[in-house]
Amino acid sequence: MKLFASLLVVFLMFVCSVSVLSPGLVAQSPLYELRVYQPHEGKQKELLAFIEKHGMRITQANDIEILGAFVPLSAEDDRIVTLVRHKDRESCDRNYEKMMADPKTQAAFQEAFPAGPPVQSLTRVFLKTTDYSPELPRESTGNRVLELRSYIASSGNLESLNARFRNHTMKLFAKHGMNNLIYWNVDDGGAMKAVDLLAGVSPKNQAAAEISEELPSQGNALVYFLTHASQDAAKGSFDAFRQDPDWVAVRTESEKKAGGSLTAGSGVKSWFLKPTDFSPLK
Repeated sequence: MKLFASLLVVFLMFVCSVSVLSPGLVAQSPLYELRVYQPHEGKQKELLAFIEKHGMRITQANDIEILGAFVPLSAEDDRIVTLVRHKDRESCDRNYEKMMADPKTQAAFQEAFPAGPPVQSLTRVFLKTTDYSPELPRESTGNRVLELRSYIASSGNLESLNARFRNHTMKLFAKHGMNNLIYWNVDDGGAMKAVDLLAGVSPKNQAAAEISEELPSQGNALVYFLTHASQDAAKGSFDAFRQDPDWVAVRTESEKKAGGSLTAGSGVKSWFLKPTDFSPLK
Protein backbone atom coordinates (compact mmCIF):
# COMPACT_ATOMS: atom_id res chain seq x y z
CA MET A 1 0.00 0.00 0.00
CA LYS A 2 2.87 2.40 0.73
CA LEU A 3 4.26 1.82 -2.78
CA PHE A 4 0.84 2.38 -4.32
CA ALA A 5 0.39 5.58 -2.30
CA SER A 6 3.73 6.87 -3.57
CA LEU A 7 2.81 6.08 -7.16
CA LEU A 8 -0.53 7.80 -6.67
CA VAL A 9 1.18 10.98 -5.47
CA VAL A 10 3.35 11.02 -8.59
CA PHE A 11 0.41 10.40 -10.89
CA LEU A 12 -1.74 13.08 -9.29
CA MET A 13 1.11 15.53 -9.70
CA PHE A 14 0.91 14.73 -13.42
CA VAL A 15 -2.85 14.68 -13.95
CA CYS A 16 -4.54 16.78 -11.34
CA SER A 17 -2.61 19.95 -10.50
CA VAL A 18 -5.07 22.33 -12.18
CA SER A 19 -7.41 25.00 -10.90
CA VAL A 20 -10.79 26.54 -11.62
CA LEU A 21 -11.85 30.16 -11.75
CA SER A 22 -15.22 31.76 -11.67
CA PRO A 23 -15.94 33.96 -14.72
CA GLY A 24 -15.14 37.04 -12.66
CA LEU A 25 -11.72 35.75 -11.65
CA VAL A 26 -10.84 34.55 -15.12
CA ALA A 27 -11.07 38.12 -16.35
CA GLN A 28 -8.34 39.17 -13.91
CA SER A 29 -5.28 38.13 -15.94
CA PRO A 30 -5.32 34.39 -15.23
CA LEU A 31 -2.30 32.14 -15.25
CA TYR A 32 -2.51 29.54 -18.00
CA GLU A 33 -0.76 26.21 -17.96
CA LEU A 34 0.08 23.94 -20.86
CA ARG A 35 0.60 20.38 -19.66
CA VAL A 36 2.35 17.98 -22.03
CA TYR A 37 2.19 14.33 -20.96
CA GLN A 38 4.47 11.62 -22.29
CA PRO A 39 2.72 8.30 -21.57
CA HIS A 40 4.59 5.06 -21.22
CA GLU A 41 4.70 3.16 -24.50
CA GLY A 42 1.27 1.94 -25.48
CA LYS A 43 -0.52 3.79 -22.68
CA GLN A 44 -1.90 6.84 -24.51
CA LYS A 45 -5.38 5.39 -24.97
CA GLU A 46 -5.57 4.34 -21.33
CA LEU A 47 -4.58 7.79 -20.13
CA LEU A 48 -7.04 9.50 -22.46
CA ALA A 49 -9.80 7.17 -21.29
CA PHE A 50 -9.02 7.99 -17.67
CA ILE A 51 -9.13 11.75 -18.29
CA GLU A 52 -12.42 11.42 -20.17
CA LYS A 53 -14.15 8.98 -17.81
CA HIS A 54 -12.79 10.18 -14.48
CA GLY A 55 -10.61 13.26 -14.84
CA MET A 56 -13.21 15.67 -16.22
CA ARG A 57 -15.82 14.62 -13.64
CA ILE A 58 -13.46 14.63 -10.67
CA THR A 59 -11.95 17.99 -11.58
CA GLN A 60 -15.39 19.58 -11.88
CA ALA A 61 -16.37 18.11 -8.51
CA ASN A 62 -13.31 19.78 -6.99
CA ASP A 63 -13.96 23.17 -8.64
CA ILE A 64 -11.37 22.58 -11.35
CA GLU A 65 -11.75 23.43 -15.04
CA ILE A 66 -9.87 21.88 -17.96
CA LEU A 67 -10.08 24.14 -21.00
CA GLY A 68 -8.85 21.73 -23.65
CA ALA A 69 -7.35 18.31 -24.30
CA PHE A 70 -5.42 17.62 -27.49
CA VAL A 71 -3.29 15.00 -29.22
CA PRO A 72 -0.76 15.48 -32.04
CA LEU A 73 -1.84 15.02 -35.64
CA SER A 74 1.21 12.85 -36.20
CA ALA A 75 0.47 9.20 -35.38
CA GLU A 76 4.12 8.79 -34.38
CA ASP A 77 3.70 11.19 -31.46
CA ASP A 78 1.71 9.77 -28.52
CA ARG A 79 1.89 12.79 -26.22
CA ILE A 80 -1.24 14.37 -24.71
CA VAL A 81 -1.64 18.13 -24.21
CA THR A 82 -4.08 19.76 -21.80
CA LEU A 83 -4.72 23.45 -21.30
CA VAL A 84 -5.88 24.74 -17.91
CA ARG A 85 -5.94 28.10 -16.18
CA HIS A 86 -5.48 29.33 -12.65
CA LYS A 87 -6.12 32.52 -10.74
CA ASP A 88 -2.42 32.53 -9.84
CA ARG A 89 0.35 30.12 -8.87
CA GLU A 90 -0.73 30.06 -5.24
CA SER A 91 -4.22 28.85 -6.11
CA CYS A 92 -2.74 26.37 -8.56
CA ASP A 93 -0.68 24.75 -5.80
CA ARG A 94 -3.54 24.94 -3.29
CA ASN A 95 -5.99 23.25 -5.64
CA TYR A 96 -3.42 20.61 -6.44
CA GLU A 97 -3.18 19.76 -2.75
CA LYS A 98 -6.96 19.62 -2.53
CA MET A 99 -7.06 17.19 -5.42
CA MET A 100 -4.35 15.06 -3.85
CA ALA A 101 -6.51 14.59 -0.77
CA ASP A 102 -9.73 13.76 -2.63
CA PRO A 103 -10.73 10.12 -1.87
CA LYS A 104 -12.72 9.90 -5.13
CA THR A 105 -9.61 10.70 -7.14
CA GLN A 106 -7.60 8.10 -5.27
CA ALA A 107 -10.29 5.46 -5.75
CA ALA A 108 -10.62 6.21 -9.49
CA PHE A 109 -6.89 5.98 -10.00
CA GLN A 110 -6.57 2.72 -8.10
CA GLU A 111 -9.36 1.20 -10.17
CA ALA A 112 -7.97 2.40 -13.51
CA PHE A 113 -4.24 1.82 -12.89
CA PRO A 114 -3.62 -0.88 -10.28
CA ALA A 115 -0.07 -1.35 -11.58
CA GLY A 116 0.86 2.33 -11.24
CA PRO A 117 0.91 5.59 -13.23
CA PRO A 118 0.87 5.40 -17.05
CA VAL A 119 2.81 8.69 -17.34
CA GLN A 120 6.53 8.72 -18.08
CA SER A 121 7.08 12.48 -17.91
CA LEU A 122 5.30 15.82 -17.80
CA THR A 123 6.23 19.28 -19.08
CA ARG A 124 4.41 22.17 -17.41
CA VAL A 125 4.53 25.59 -19.09
CA PHE A 126 3.11 28.56 -17.15
CA LEU A 127 1.90 31.43 -19.33
CA LYS A 128 0.33 34.88 -19.20
CA THR A 129 -1.59 36.42 -22.07
CA THR A 130 0.05 39.25 -23.96
CA ASP A 131 -1.63 42.66 -24.05
CA TYR A 132 -2.65 42.07 -27.67
CA SER A 133 -4.07 38.56 -27.28
CA PRO A 134 -7.72 37.89 -28.11
CA GLU A 135 -9.81 36.57 -25.23
CA LEU A 136 -9.85 32.78 -25.38
CA PRO A 137 -13.35 31.79 -26.50
CA ARG A 138 -15.27 29.00 -24.83
CA GLU A 139 -16.33 27.27 -28.00
CA SER A 140 -16.66 23.86 -29.59
CA THR A 141 -16.24 24.63 -33.27
CA GLY A 142 -14.97 21.25 -34.40
CA ASN A 143 -13.62 20.30 -37.84
CA ARG A 144 -10.40 22.25 -37.38
CA VAL A 145 -6.83 21.72 -36.22
CA LEU A 146 -4.82 23.77 -33.76
CA GLU A 147 -1.27 24.91 -34.38
CA LEU A 148 0.85 25.54 -31.30
CA ARG A 149 3.65 27.89 -32.31
CA SER A 150 6.58 28.77 -30.06
CA TYR A 151 9.22 31.41 -30.75
CA ILE A 152 12.50 32.05 -28.95
CA ALA A 153 13.43 35.68 -29.49
CA SER A 154 16.96 36.67 -30.41
CA SER A 155 18.87 38.45 -27.66
CA GLY A 156 16.87 41.34 -26.18
CA ASN A 157 14.19 41.24 -28.89
CA LEU A 158 11.10 39.76 -27.23
CA GLU A 159 9.44 43.17 -26.91
CA SER A 160 10.17 43.94 -30.56
CA LEU A 161 8.72 40.56 -31.50
CA ASN A 162 5.60 41.24 -29.44
CA ALA A 163 5.28 44.67 -31.05
CA ARG A 164 5.47 43.17 -34.53
CA PHE A 165 2.69 40.72 -33.68
CA ARG A 166 0.63 43.41 -31.96
CA ASN A 167 0.87 45.92 -34.79
CA HIS A 168 1.15 43.78 -37.90
CA THR A 169 1.48 39.99 -37.83
CA MET A 170 -1.89 39.11 -36.30
CA LYS A 171 -3.74 41.21 -38.87
CA LEU A 172 -1.80 39.59 -41.71
CA PHE A 173 -2.51 36.11 -40.32
CA ALA A 174 -6.23 36.91 -40.33
CA LYS A 175 -5.94 38.33 -43.85
CA HIS A 176 -4.67 34.96 -45.03
CA GLY A 177 -7.34 32.87 -43.34
CA MET A 178 -5.70 32.01 -40.03
CA ASN A 179 -7.60 32.35 -36.76
CA ASN A 180 -5.65 33.96 -33.88
CA LEU A 181 -6.78 32.01 -30.82
CA ILE A 182 -4.55 33.19 -27.94
CA TYR A 183 -1.04 34.63 -27.40
CA TRP A 184 1.19 34.21 -24.32
CA ASN A 185 4.58 34.97 -22.87
CA VAL A 186 6.11 32.61 -20.32
CA ASP A 187 5.49 33.52 -16.66
CA ASP A 188 7.19 31.10 -14.28
CA GLY A 189 9.71 33.15 -12.34
CA GLY A 190 12.50 32.10 -14.69
CA ALA A 191 12.31 28.42 -13.70
CA MET A 192 12.01 26.88 -17.18
CA LYS A 193 14.90 27.03 -19.62
CA ALA A 194 14.11 27.83 -23.24
CA VAL A 195 15.58 24.49 -24.37
CA ASP A 196 13.15 22.68 -22.06
CA LEU A 197 10.24 24.71 -23.36
CA LEU A 198 11.09 23.77 -26.93
CA ALA A 199 11.58 20.12 -25.98
CA GLY A 200 8.07 20.07 -24.52
CA VAL A 201 6.15 21.91 -27.24
CA SER A 202 7.96 21.00 -30.46
CA PRO A 203 7.26 18.09 -32.79
CA LYS A 204 9.33 15.06 -31.89
CA ASN A 205 13.02 15.34 -32.80
CA GLN A 206 12.59 18.97 -33.90
CA ALA A 207 13.37 20.89 -30.70
CA ALA A 208 16.95 21.92 -31.48
CA ALA A 209 17.68 25.65 -31.72
CA GLU A 210 20.69 27.94 -31.72
CA ILE A 211 20.31 29.08 -28.11
CA SER A 212 22.18 28.75 -24.85
CA GLU A 213 21.14 25.86 -22.62
CA GLU A 214 20.94 28.38 -19.77
CA LEU A 215 18.63 30.85 -21.51
CA PRO A 216 15.41 31.26 -19.47
CA SER A 217 12.13 30.94 -21.32
CA GLN A 218 10.63 33.83 -19.35
CA GLY A 219 11.53 37.08 -21.08
CA ASN A 220 12.55 35.26 -24.26
CA ALA A 221 9.58 33.22 -25.51
CA LEU A 222 6.32 33.81 -27.33
CA VAL A 223 3.80 30.94 -27.40
CA TYR A 224 0.49 31.04 -29.23
CA PHE A 225 -2.32 29.02 -30.81
CA LEU A 226 -3.67 29.41 -34.33
CA THR A 227 -6.52 27.37 -35.78
CA HIS A 228 -6.92 26.18 -39.37
CA ALA A 229 -9.39 24.15 -41.37
CA SER A 230 -6.63 21.55 -41.87
CA GLN A 231 -2.87 21.17 -41.90
CA ASP A 232 -2.90 21.63 -45.68
CA ALA A 233 -4.92 24.81 -45.26
CA ALA A 234 -2.32 26.05 -42.79
CA LYS A 235 0.45 25.46 -45.31
CA GLY A 236 -1.45 27.38 -47.97
CA SER A 237 -2.13 30.27 -45.60
CA PHE A 238 1.50 30.53 -44.51
CA ASP A 239 2.79 30.32 -48.09
CA ALA A 240 0.56 33.28 -49.01
CA PHE A 241 1.50 35.15 -45.82
CA ARG A 242 5.24 34.82 -46.40
CA GLN A 243 4.90 36.19 -49.93
CA ASP A 244 2.65 39.09 -48.93
CA PRO A 245 4.45 42.39 -49.77
CA ASP A 246 3.09 43.93 -46.57
CA TRP A 247 4.70 41.17 -44.49
CA VAL A 248 7.97 41.40 -46.38
CA ALA A 249 8.08 45.14 -45.70
CA VAL A 250 7.22 44.74 -42.01
CA ARG A 251 9.78 41.99 -41.49
CA THR A 252 12.49 43.91 -43.33
CA GLU A 253 11.88 47.09 -41.35
CA SER A 254 11.76 45.34 -37.98
CA GLU A 255 14.94 43.37 -38.65
CA LYS A 256 16.73 46.49 -39.88
CA LYS A 257 15.81 48.26 -36.65
CA ALA A 258 16.90 45.29 -34.50
CA GLY A 259 20.09 44.62 -36.44
CA GLY A 260 18.99 41.14 -37.44
CA SER A 261 16.30 38.53 -37.06
CA LEU A 262 13.92 38.90 -34.11
CA THR A 263 14.06 35.14 -33.51
CA ALA A 264 16.97 32.86 -32.65
CA GLY A 265 18.24 30.45 -35.28
CA SER A 266 15.80 27.51 -35.59
CA GLY A 267 13.91 29.09 -32.68
CA VAL A 268 10.48 28.98 -34.32
CA LYS A 269 8.52 25.74 -33.80
CA SER A 270 5.15 24.59 -35.14
CA TRP A 271 3.23 21.65 -33.65
CA PHE A 272 -0.14 20.56 -35.05
CA LEU A 273 -2.71 19.21 -32.60
CA LYS A 274 -6.30 18.01 -32.83
CA PRO A 275 -8.89 18.20 -30.04
CA THR A 276 -10.00 15.00 -28.34
CA ASP A 277 -13.69 14.10 -28.49
CA PHE A 278 -14.10 15.27 -24.88
CA SER A 279 -12.13 18.51 -25.16
CA PRO A 280 -14.25 21.55 -24.18
CA LEU A 281 -12.31 23.66 -26.70
CA LYS A 282 -12.50 22.32 -30.25
